[in-house]
This record gives sequence, structure tokens and C-alpha cells, in this order.
Amino acid sequence: MSCLNNNKISHQASEGQSFSEQARVIIETVNYVFLCNIFALFGIVGNNINIIVFYKQGLTSSINISFLSLAISDLCSLVALLWFNVLANPLFKNADIPMVPSEFEHLTGGSPHSSFARITCMITAYVTAERCLCITLPLKIKQIITPRRAALIICFIYILHITALVPEYVAFYIDWKFYPETNKTLLGLVPTALYDKASGITFLLFGVYILVSFSALIIFTITLIVKLRQKTKWRKESTHDNKQSETLSSRDQKSINMVIVIASFLIVCYMPAVVFGVAVYIVPGLYVVGKYSNLFFVTWSFAFALDSFNSSVSILLYNKMSSKYRTTFHDLFLVCSSSKRQET
Repeated sequence: MSCLNNNKISHQASEGQSFSEQARVIIETVNYVFLCNIFALFGIVGNNINIIVFYKQGLTSSINISFLSLAISDLCSLVALLWFNVLANPLFKNADIPMVPSEFEHLTGGSPHSSFARITCMITAYVTAERCLCITLPLKIKQIITPRRAALIICFIYILHITALVPEYVAFYIDWKFYPETNKTLLGLVPTALYDKASGITFLLFGVYILVSFSALIIFTITLIVKLRQKTKWRKESTHDNKQSETLSSRDQKSINMVIVIASFLIVCYMPAVVFGVAVYIVPGLYVVGKYSNLFFVTWSFAFALDSFNSSVSILLYNKMSSKYRTTFHDLFLVCSSSKRQET
């Protein structure tokens, strides 16, 4: 009976597909094996450097704690994605190994990557909110957001998202099972007794978290830009020294540009995942074994590529926009390398 049900599901999933199976495999191969791997390898190196730089600068300021935690979440996200890409590689899938890579990739790579990607989004929203307070309450911000409180908020964000993975690991476990289509016993996902109750909860929580943090990020970013422009206008009107006015205006404009760049990168990169996450609940059949399963997998491959890109370019943004980061980076790496060359 189970074989008949599986065949029925597969037949239903294959009808009315927007993408053929062959097109799906090609797109997933390009996105996962090539694009995601390039971004992941570059980002893993870059975020390790970010962690060293921000740790060297010290954790006495709340913003350094936030940037350090962002680098950690991006690093964990990319490491999980790199493992996911290995399992998604057609060469690995077609190898004669006693496991089902497509089932392993979800539980050991896909879910952890999604969790840390959402942590990145929520921490970015928190950093933007903190900068809003810095503009609106400049004299009280150090009393409101202390390094200790910032660390507690970051820890709460991590715990909130990591515990959301629990239902997924409660619903499945990895064990040997028989696959009639290949007539082999392989390692794969086996549903537990709690499958009916726990299945789908993680996906729902991730959907809620990303909607909340993404919406908050947009609101806080717009608020910050408006406040910065208001402050710039007020300084121009109240400052009699034209040179001082121009300096203040330039400083504010640089802050606005930095916020716009950081927010734009994350918003653009995460927009497909947010829209698609909502579409899954609206469009019937847009699921793993639904009528539009191929579209489901293709879209998520693009979403993974975009959020891996976002996690990998942070070192370039910091180096471009922060003179303090450039100085620390130069002192740590460029000076060390030049000293080694002189010794040799």
C-alpha cells in the first residue's frame, strides 16, 4: 500500500509542472554547485577575517558585538550551505553510496542554513533599530543599549531561531530503510511517532521570523534615513560656520549611504525567500511533493544563492565603508605579511 501511495504522489507531483525534471536539475546544479559554492568559500574566508577584526577591536561597544555576531551567523550559514551543496551535487547523488543525499541535505544542511540566514536578518534588523535610537536619543543610547544588554539580545535571537529547529529534528531521524524503486536499503529520513504533530512547525516558525524581522528592517531603515536627513537639515539651518555645516552634512550623508547599502543588499537578497515563503501558503501544490514541486525546488535554489551572496560580501562592505575596519585589517594582515617578507 505504501508503494502505491508513493507512486500516486509522484504521479500527482509530475503533472502540470512549470519546470521539467531535466531543467530543474540543470538550474539546481548551476545555483548550488557553482554559484553557492563560490559565494560560500569566499564568505567563509571573509567572515573568519571579520570575526578576527571585530574581536581585535574589542567587545566594549554594542555595535562591535552586533557585527561580530553577524559574522558568526553568516559563517555558520555558509558552512551549512557548503555541506548542502556537496549533497546536492549530481556527482555525489549518482555515486554508489549507502545513503539518500536528497534526504540528508534537508536535515543536515538546508535547515541549519535557513536558521542561521534568518538569524542574520534579525540581527541586521536589531542593528538598524539600535542606530535609530542612536539618532533619536543620542544622549541616552549608551544607558539604554549597554554591551551587556546587546549581548543578551543577540543570545536571545540565536536561541529563538535554533530552538525553532527542534520540531524538525523531532519529526525525523536518520536510519536504514528500504527503497522499492532501487531495491536497496539505504540511510534516509524516517518519520518518528511525533511526525504528524511536529512536521511543518519549523517551516511555519521560520516564515513568521523572517516576515517579522524583514518588515522591521524596512521600517527601521526608512525611519533612520528620515531622521538622519532631518538632523542634517537642522544642522545646516542652525550652524553659522559653513565649513562646519558641510562637514556635518558629509558625515551624515556617509551614514545614510552606509545604511542604504547594507539594507539594500539584505532586502534585495532576501526578498525572493520572503515572497516565496508566503506563496507556499497561498498557492496550492507549491510544495515538496505538490503539483509545482519542481518550481518549489528551483525557486529555493535561487533564494539560497542570493542569501549566500549576502553573507559573503560583508567583508567588502565593511572595508569600503569603515575606516576603522580598514585600519584594523591593515594592522592585522597587511602589516604581518609585510613583516614576514622583510624577515625572509
